[in-house]
Amino acid sequence: MKKLIICFVLILSLCLSVFAGDVAEYTDLGFSPDGKYFVFAQYGVTDKDFEPYAEIYTVDVAKNDFVKDAVFKSLPGKSKTGKNGLSVFEELYNKNEATLKKYSGEKASLETTLYLRGPESKGSTEEITFKDFVNSSEEKELFYTINLVKHISGKGKNLKSSFFIGLEQKDAEGNILSRKVIGNPDFERKNVSDYTIRRIIADKTGKSIVFEIEKRIEDEKGTSFRYMVETFILDN
Repeated sequence: MKKLIICFVLILSLCLSVFAGDVAEYTDLGFSPDGKYFVFAQYGVTDKDFEPYAEIYTVDVAKNDFVKDAVFKSLPGKSKTGKNGLSVFEELYNKNEATLKKYSGEKASLETTLYLRGPESKGSTEEITFKDFVNSSEEKELFYTINLVKHISGKGKNLKSSFFIGLEQKDAEGNILSRKVIGNPDFERKNVSDYTIRRIIADKTGKSIVFEIEKRIEDEKGTSFRYMVETFILDN
């Protein structure tokens, strides 16, 4: 019995060491009324240090890049020990509310959610297909096929990775009408071991598209999860 208990403790310790880290809470703050901008946030408490943090990002959808004057962060620090991630996020948002309201407010609805990753999903690189509601007609239906392509190299402290999203527009017969690369395949992120598309949403016009992506991070503190987005405008 003692041997079984010891084995169980060792297995439990191993599992905790593998999954140590923290999972950020993702918050969709929405599109600007014209669909040109998208704002999202993430917040939480770091593992082991128990230090709260919050980050708010404003993205220019067409450029697929941050609006530099509308990115706000409250990084982990001992001065905030005792607070939780939500309270730090709320403080950060309230402090910059006037700026953020110019770029957000129109949240995606169920009707403008093009893809939502479910528990039955096979893997982070599985192919995703959704209808092109903007350009489809009764006579001609069009679809988009999405493939996330990643490159991972190194281990431990040398771990780094990059990815891009390959998008193909197809007709109902599967003929490829156009191709597009979303993201920067040459940009390498340190300590990121995986990328997963969690959700694809559109603004109310259906033209501004946002890919919500989960990043898996491996470092000396364990395994953590953070979020980012890639964006683009559907062609007419």
